[in-house]
Amino acid sequence: MTANEILEPEGTPSTPKKAYLYPNKSGAQPVIARRYDADFRPDDAYKATLPDMTETVDAIEGAPVAIQQVGISGFRLPLRFESPQGELMLEGRVVGTVSLDAAEKGINMSRVMRTFYTFGEETFTPDTLVRIVQAYQQQVGTLCARLKVSFSYPALLGSLRSGLSGYQYYAASFEASVDADGTARRYIELDFVYSSACPCSAELAEHARDVRGAYAIPHSQRSKARVKVELQAGAQLPLIDLIEHLRRALMTETQVMVKREDEQAFAELNGAYVKFVEDAARLIYRELHGDARIVDFRAACSHMESLHSHDAVSVIVRGIPGGFRADFMDFPDLA
Repeated sequence: MTANEILEPEGTPSTPKKAYLYPNKSGAQPVIARRYDADFRPDDAYKATLPDMTETVDAIEGAPVAIQQVGISGFRLPLRFESPQGELMLEGRVVGTVSLDAAEKGINMSRVMRTFYTFGEETFTPDTLVRIVQAYQQQVGTLCARLKVSFSYPALLGSLRSGLSGYQYYAASFEASVDADGTARRYIELDFVYSSACPCSAELAEHARDVRGAYAIPHSQRSKARVKVELQAGAQLPLIDLIEHLRRALMTETQVMVKREDEQAFAELNGAYVKFVEDAARLIYRELHGDARIVDFRAACSHMESLHSHDAVSVIVRGIPGGFRADFMDFPDLA
C-alpha cells in the first residue's frame, strides 16, 4: 500500500489545499487579503489599542535576570561637529544601550533614535551625548545608559616642504555613560596612522654601509595607534587637540599631499624619529600625561611589520585606580 493510499482511502474525495497569499491550481482563493491602506491615519484611540510588549507579564524567555546592555547599533544620521575650519556635517554611526531590570521584558528601542533627533541641530561633543543619555534615562526609567557616536573626521594636514595641504581623515568616536547614581563619564577615541622606522634595522643598514660598503634600506611600515581618553569632569578637549597631541608624540604621521621634496623630507623625518612599538607607547604616554583635561587614557599601537609576517603591538594605560586596563586585544581591527 502506498503512502497516498493510506492518506486518501479509495472513494474518499481529497480536501482542496488552502491558499494563503496566492491562488493555487485547484482554484482556491487566498484567505488573506493583502492590501496596504495608504490613507489610513490612526487616531489616539486606535493607537491606545496597539499591543505593547513592554506591558506584558510572565513573558520573559530564558533566565529572569538583569541584562547589563541592550539597545541599538548601526543607527546613522547626519550630525554637526566643530573643527578649526568651521562647523562640519558628518555621518554619525550610533550605538546606544541601557541596562534592563530582571523583571522587564525589553526596552523601547526607537526611543533611542527619537531622543537623538531632538538634539539634531546641536553641535555634537561628548557633553551633548551626556545630555542625550540623561534624557533617555528619564524617559525609560533605566538605571545605566551609554551612547557612542563614531565618525570620520577631516582635518587639514600641511605637506612637509612643498607648501601644499590636504585633508587627513581620522576614525574617531565620542562616548558617554551615566550610571545609576547619576555619575556621567565622557570619552574620546581616535585612530592615528603613522610611519615607524625600525631602530635595529637602521643600525644594521648603517653597519653594512660602513663596514662592507653595502647599500641597505632599513625597514619601516605603516602603523596605527588607537587612543581612548576619559575627560576630567567639566573639561573640554576638542578633537583637533587630541590629534595634535599624537602628531607631537609620534612625529611621523602619514602624508596626504606629497611632491618629491616632501618624500625626501619624510625619509629624513623617519630617520630622525626611529621607533619601536614600545617607544610609540611611551611617547604617547608622555604626551597625554601632561594634559590636565585628561583623567585617564589607553593607547594600543600596532606596527604592521614589513620585515615579519606578523605585527608588533603594545598597549599602555595611565595606571590610575579603577581606570582603563591594558586588556586591549583587538589588534586585527588596527590593520
